[in-house]
Amino acid sequence: MLIGFIGDVHGRVFVAVAAVATWQRKAGRRFDVLVQVGDMGAFPDPERADPATAAYLSIDPSEADFARLMRAEGALAAHAQRVRAEFSTAIHFLRGNHEDFGWLSRLPVETGSRTAAVDRFDLLRYVPDGAVLTMGGLRFAFLGGVEEQGDDAGIHRGAYERLTALEAEAVDVLVTHEGPYGNSIGFNGDVHGSRLIGALVERMQPRFHIAGHAHQLVGPVRHGATTYLGLDGLVASRRWHPEARGLQPGCLAVLDTEAEKLSVVSDDWLTAFPTPFDFETWCDESGGTATQ
Repeated sequence: MLIGFIGDVHGRVFVAVAAVATWQRKAGRRFDVLVQVGDMGAFPDPERADPATAAYLSIDPSEADFARLMRAEGALAAHAQRVRAEFSTAIHFLRGNHEDFGWLSRLPVETGSRTAAVDRFDLLRYVPDGAVLTMGGLRFAFLGGVEEQGDDAGIHRGAYERLTALEAEAVDVLVTHEGPYGNSIGFNGDVHGSRLIGALVERMQPRFHIAGHAHQLVGPVRHGATTYLGLDGLVASRRWHPEARGLQPGCLAVLDTEAEKLSVVSDDWLTAFPTPFDFETWCDESGGTATQ
């Protein structure tokens, strides 16, 4: 089984979809499971974006592409449907700290999948906090939010407690938005991470722990029974890095369950990826057929 992990998207849904499709075309293989680590930027109405996100929209309009996907019609809808046909699975995402939390909480969770459908193309599926899903023969646990925020962007304590009640090693892959405390250092010398998440990892002892939020590549590195990977964001912020182009090496990772190998995608095509990105143009020019 091949499991793909995607770093913080911040609304750039079409960039994420094209990045996954590009990897599959070049590898000649499909992902069996796709997981995004939060900050999908799930704002179906950009006018309801939080202040931090709204400040970026004029600088990088692609951060509103989640909304464009939700209302896609005509050629854009056809392109989205065609690319979805290349995927074996929807992209499963958890709650970050930049989403429309009220809207996500109102999505109806399906009894069978224990996820919520987001768009009519089934490109995206929302996974609620505390969910434990079996996918690709592995058990995944999901927990969104960040510890330092006490509002809707914070860690949901009820979901946290449900996960701490699980037996150790009951979960193969723990996916959180925020990484454990001490996983990286910020630009101002601040220490990143959550002590709650660190304690959760010690309690659960998953084989793999994947997170995002910090927009820094960390790992893969082994801590006891767990291999940790902190993913970089999909693209560098045009607000802070206006000259940056391409995708961030370390925004994608692949877990090959047969080889028991977790690896970061750092291929040359990442930095050559067209940004700013035009999804319709990319679809028209890239062509290609679905991988088998």
